[in-house]
Amino acid sequence: MTRKKLLIVFWFCILFLTGCGTQTLTCTKHEDTEAGKASEKQVITFNNDKIKLYTAEMKINLNNDYKEYSKALLKSIQDPFEEYKNADGVKYTTSEKNGNILFSVSGDYTKMDDEAKKSFGIDKNLSFNDIKENLENDGYTCQ
Repeated sequence: MTRKKLLIVFWFCILFLTGCGTQTLTCTKHEDTEAGKASEKQVITFNNDKIKLYTAEMKINLNNDYKEYSKALLKSIQDPFEEYKNADGVKYTTSEKNGNILFSVSGDYTKMDDEAKKSFGIDKNLSFNDIKENLENDGYTCQ
């Protein structure tokens, strides 16, 4: 094999193994309130600068004085997503234990319907940089 062909094969392998065009954006936000602590994490995978996968997770740890409201709070978080329980490309899970609430939703952009995309705020399929800027403007720290 000539040196030129070897170099082409080498670069092809590098691009193939590193997922040419694939980027992952991870953004987090934390908030302390009188009721407790809340943290949010969004992980968005892009392929060729378009959304491929979307995951959002919310954790809430209620202070002792507010733990009795944890089930009602969990229900208020679940209700908007109930219609997507069996939707294509969307999965969500929730749990509550002793005032600690965990909510997670994920979706495959290529399988989600337009209504689900709109609910998650990703219906416009903005670029990596645009979404990063929007999330940072909303108080998230992104990497």
